[in-house]
Amino acid sequence: MKIMKIAALALCGIMLLSGCEKDEESSLPHELTVKNSAAENEVTAFPVTVGGALLESSAERVVSLSPAVTEIIAELGFADRLCGISAYCDFPEDINTEGVGSSENPDIEKIISLNPDAVFTLAGLSERDIYTLNAAGIAVPELDAPRSLDGYSGLYRDIAAVFYGRELIDSEKETEKAALAGNSARSALEAAADVQLESFVYVTEKLTLAGGNTFESAVLSITGENLCAGEGYCEPQSVGELSPKYIVADNSLTKTQLRSNTEIAAMLDSGSVLLFVTARCFERPTARTAEVFSEISEQLADQQ
Repeated sequence: MKIMKIAALALCGIMLLSGCEKDEESSLPHELTVKNSAAENEVTAFPVTVGGALLESSAERVVSLSPAVTEIIAELGFADRLCGISAYCDFPEDINTEGVGSSENPDIEKIISLNPDAVFTLAGLSERDIYTLNAAGIAVPELDAPRSLDGYSGLYRDIAAVFYGRELIDSEKETEKAALAGNSARSALEAAADVQLESFVYVTEKLTLAGGNTFESAVLSITGENLCAGEGYCEPQSVGELSPKYIVADNSLTKTQLRSNTEIAAMLDSGSVLLFVTARCFERPTARTAEVFSEISEQLADQQ
C-alpha cells in the first residue's frame, strides 16, 4: 500500500513537471514573436538607399563631383567630410581638399586612393566608372538635377540622408532630419521671393524659352506665371505670340542678341520689361538660387 502511494506521488510529480515544461515551451515562441514584431516596427537610421546606392552607415568621407552638391554639403554642415571635389567646385572658397577631375572626366584612381564612403554625382557617371568604384567598396549616389520645387527639396533631402539616414527627430510625427533639411531649403527659397513678376518668360543663353517643367520656371513661378507652357526648352517661334509683363534673361546675353530673335523682339516691342539674372542661380540649385530674386528686385527698383 505504501509502495502504491509513493508510486502515485511520483507519477503526479512527473505530470506536474511535464506540464510546467510544456507551458514554458508554449510561451517561448509567443515572447519571441512579440520581440521580433517590435524590432520589425523599429525605424533605424541605416541602412538607407540614396540615388540607387545603399549606405550601411553615415558617410564619414565623401567625394563630390558636382559644384551644387558640394555647396549643399557645406550648407548642411558636413564640409569637413569632403575629401575630394571636382575641378568646377569653387564655392565655398575655403574648402581645401583634393581635386578629382569632373563627372565627365573623373580621376577614378585618385578617388579610390582617397578611400571615400560615397561619391556624389549630379551629371551621372559611366557604368564602367560606377562599377570600378563599387568594386572598391565605394557607394555612388546618382542624384537628379531638380526641375521643380519638390525636386529642389528632394535634392537636399537625398544629400542629407547620406549623413543622417532615417534618423527621427520626432517619433510621434516620424519627421526625418533629412526630410527636414529639404523642407527648410524649399521654405527659405520661397521666403526669399519678395518680388512680383505677374507674368514672364525666361530666356536661356541659347535664346530658348524655359518651359513649365524646368527649374528656371519652377523658381520664377513662385512670383508669377510662366507664359511658356511647353515642355523643356522651347524655340520662341514654337510657342506662338506671347505678351509677358517681364522677360527674364540669362545675363550672358545682350539686348542686341535678344532682339536678333524675331519673337523676343516682338515681346520687347509690345512693352515687356527686360530683366537680367545670373544663370548660375539655376545651374547650381543651392541656397544661392535665392539670389535671383535680389537681382530682380534691384533692377525693378532702378526702373522706378
